[in-house]
Amino acid sequence: MLKIKIITVGKIKSKELKSVIAEYEKRTGRYAKFEAVEINDLPLSEKPSQSEINTCLEKEAVDIEKKISDKAYIISLCIEGKKLDSEGFSKKIASLSQSYSEICFIIGSSHGISENIKKKSHFLLSMSDMTFPHNLARLMLTEQVYRAFKIASNESYHK
Repeated sequence: MLKIKIITVGKIKSKELKSVIAEYEKRTGRYAKFEAVEINDLPLSEKPSQSEINTCLEKEAVDIEKKISDKAYIISLCIEGKKLDSEGFSKKIASLSQSYSEICFIIGSSHGISENIKKKSHFLLSMSDMTFPHNLARLMLTEQVYRAFKIASNESYHK
């Protein structure tokens, strides 16, 4: 069975948001093994310099890399990534499931993802030209993964 792993920098604090995400994770379990991993986000000064941000991103990258399987296809979410509609995303996951046993999605902190992680990624995905809080991005990604499986299975849900 395909494994979907979502690695997120930062923890979700809202009980309501946790509940909605958990529901989509549960639904996705019909189609794939699902794992969510939360990496601690590192504290920064109130107005961090670019150097401080880069140092923080590299430290987060070390923690992220520890959670990535050698066998995984890595997709990092970032604004400069490629945009896919729901059908295209579904086709991508279906295609990858033929060659990979695990797809690993990475959602960075509010400052993004390190360049090293982007370089190690097989694919960069953008959900929108807009910027979203990483907690909301996690909800949106989790829902889209579920939607992708529903589309691939020709089951009603997607409109």
